[in-house]
Amino acid sequence: MLEKELAFPPLEDCYIYKRPNSSVYQYFLSIAGEGDERKSTGKRDKNEALDVARKRKLEALSRQQQGLKVRKVKKMFDFIDEFLELESKRISTYNRKGYITKETFRIKKHHLSLLKKFYHDKSIKLEEIDYGKLYEYPVWRRLVDEVWNRKPPKTNHTIATELTTLRAYFEYLYRKGYIPRIPEFQKTYSESLRNNRRDHLNPKEYQQTINTIRAWSHSKNITPSQSYNRQVIYQAILIMSNACLRIGELRKLKWKDLEPNPNLTKEQQRVGHLIRIQAESTKTGEPRTVQSPTIKYFQNLRQLAGIPKTKGGFPNVAEEFRDYFVISKFNHVEKPLGQGTWDRCWQEIKSLCGSRYWKDKNITYYSFRHTGISFAVSRGVPPIQLSNQCGTSLKNISEVYYHHEAESKQVWETLSQNRVFFDNVKSHEGEILIDYDELFEKLNDTRG
Repeated sequence: MLEKELAFPPLEDCYIYKRPNSSVYQYFLSIAGEGDERKSTGKRDKNEALDVARKRKLEALSRQQQGLKVRKVKKMFDFIDEFLELESKRISTYNRKGYITKETFRIKKHHLSLLKKFYHDKSIKLEEIDYGKLYEYPVWRRLVDEVWNRKPPKTNHTIATELTTLRAYFEYLYRKGYIPRIPEFQKTYSESLRNNRRDHLNPKEYQQTINTIRAWSHSKNITPSQSYNRQVIYQAILIMSNACLRIGELRKLKWKDLEPNPNLTKEQQRVGHLIRIQAESTKTGEPRTVQSPTIKYFQNLRQLAGIPKTKGGFPNVAEEFRDYFVISKFNHVEKPLGQGTWDRCWQEIKSLCGSRYWKDKNITYYSFRHTGISFAVSRGVPPIQLSNQCGTSLKNISEVYYHHEAESKQVWETLSQNRVFFDNVKSHEGEILIDYDELFEKLNDTRG
């Protein structure tokens, strides 16, 4: 060490020096709780080198007073893996408060990859974060990015979800003491539930669709496995429509979750039963009981799976089958129907029904639950009972499903009631009690 010079004598925690065979000054800085920092000043002049060292120490003191880390050891994106590792510890097999699902974790990774694309420069340092640039992230997401071949999302709700992940990441950096504040983003207003609602089928479209799917499920010249898969999907769609189940709830349903409904008459019990939706199957992470008129469809699924019928109450399966999934794989009753089968069958259904019946509607498996709830609203089922039955909030029932009332015949008739008055007036339009032209003439004469 040559030409050592203290930056703030007599303190020894910051000084400059030269290495042997080097004309450029280095600086040394001791950082409490973080160790020592030795770096080049890039200066050959002693006074200029001292100025670099002093500025670095003052910067360090300022960051420590703000509760921030001093050492510049990582860049902005170096902490993403660390953040995701922490998030991965919250992964749960089902929805519950304080935890996330694997799918949510996957989406978080995607959101952070979008942040990298937004910056382009992956070498950006934490101390050099451009808060103004981050503020414009929502604007960037609404534009077409030809560099990354990326299209903007269809809804603002998607952008708002991304911002939730980004804020969580920057909050993590803030808690760790790497940044002085959490970035702000331009306000993004999500579409209302009413405008973000999923498409549903009206009664005519639903009947056309069901008839087509029934014919498709009984097609000839197909393999036994294709026949089985189609018939299972057909029964599944009928169950989703009548029990208003989410597709995820139906796919996770086991035979042990089906029970007879002792509160019904014997005649009613031939149709209706109970479905116990387990907490790990629901969107909310809370269990619920569904009353459903779908005994026939579950019995059809039992027969398709080759499970022998037993005596006793519904669902009439032996103990050895009770822990098996209701929607099972062909010739493997112990395994659930695979995702690939669900997807392939839906593409076939979509090609048969899409242009014929659905037109511009975006119909998915979920739409059959949506359709079932909409029909219940039209039948006048009380919102509280419907909310409990379907496992959704009263707000959702009001905002997402009651809009279909505006399309119903009942509402049209109600809104048209007052039009009878105008119809009556029109029918007597020749019987004018006052001649307005004569009246106006008299008024003008009086004024004159």
